[in-house]
Amino acid sequence: MSYVLVLDPQTGMAGDMFIAALVSLGIDVADAIRKLNEIADIAVRYESDGVIIDTKPRIHDARHDLILSLTEKYANILNLKENFKEMALQIVKILINAEKKVHEIFRIGHGDRLHEAADVIVDALLSAFALQKLNIREVYCLSPVYIGGGIVRFSHGVFDVPAPATRFIINEYNIPVEKGPVNEELLTPTGAAILAALNPVYIPRRDYRKNFEEIKRGQGLGHKKIGIPNVLKVYLAKKRENIFREKIVQLETNLDDISPEILATIFNELPKALDIQIVEGIGKKNRPTFIVKIWCYPEDEETIVKKLFKVTGTLGIRRYEVERYVKPRWVCLKKVRIGDKTFVIRFKGNKPEFSDLLNISKKTGLSVLEIQRKILSGEIKVIE
Repeated sequence: MSYVLVLDPQTGMAGDMFIAALVSLGIDVADAIRKLNEIADIAVRYESDGVIIDTKPRIHDARHDLILSLTEKYANILNLKENFKEMALQIVKILINAEKKVHEIFRIGHGDRLHEAADVIVDALLSAFALQKLNIREVYCLSPVYIGGGIVRFSHGVFDVPAPATRFIINEYNIPVEKGPVNEELLTPTGAAILAALNPVYIPRRDYRKNFEEIKRGQGLGHKKIGIPNVLKVYLAKKRENIFREKIVQLETNLDDISPEILATIFNELPKALDIQIVEGIGKKNRPTFIVKIWCYPEDEETIVKKLFKVTGTLGIRRYEVERYVKPRWVCLKKVRIGDKTFVIRFKGNKPEFSDLLNISKKTGLSVLEIQRKILSGEIKVIE
């Protein structure tokens, strides 16, 4: 049985976190760490909730050509197969190209040098080494990738999150991102470069259980304290092909003294809910009432119940254990060309994903309805 790798960058992604997550899956990188000792002093720490990688660089500032040369040299020392050697080089090239573009646009940094040379080389090589040992052919990523918010300070100045190099990679490789959930930098330039080189299939986070059966989980921890768990989760999983049955929880409450404005906030306040329905009815004392129905996984129940009490002021919530049949929801990625720009759209069957059409609408000025009609009529050509 062949497995796939699924990334869950719910609090972003950095290079060391990706490597730590793969180590947490059980991948042994000790031999590679020994061979990279001339580049950096690397240590692996096993914590109760995951793995953390500590790196003390021996090379700090280097020219682009030296970084590429060292990456290729140590790829050979690590006995990376040609495709994984190319992956390591691709990660470095993506990052170098982004830094060059940022230098051209903002006139910051050096157009031919990287300050964190050792970190880049180590992250690229250990990522490729661990993936080679994992022997995975398909990589998926749950979307959106969260990038954080606020500002980032580094040697070149102060910028809004994401950092300029990260922003360039996001735009160049169509990485689906959203700001939040905290005002900290969560997606680093190296993390974005690894994502770009992996070129995973992005699927909505809510569809993870519908499409995959989890075999094993790895957790890579970040160094920064951000107020919530700073962890990159990766899953070794089997793709689901058939309809399956699962247990979920149904929660209900009646509300007859709540304003429509507050009622509308429920949808945003309960992101872990599988589905939410609000039904109008007549309740006690012949009062108009709203029946709020929420479906969730058992592990999310406590969080949702607490939030529902807090947001609505209700005095009671009914609970039912239910089962449901689920059909896997696989998406197919296709490209469309509008004017001089190419966009990637997810299709479920012959239906284009609405959120992708909305994103294209914002960038082209065409309405979602116009784009949809043009795709269905063939006026906008779909490239398989």
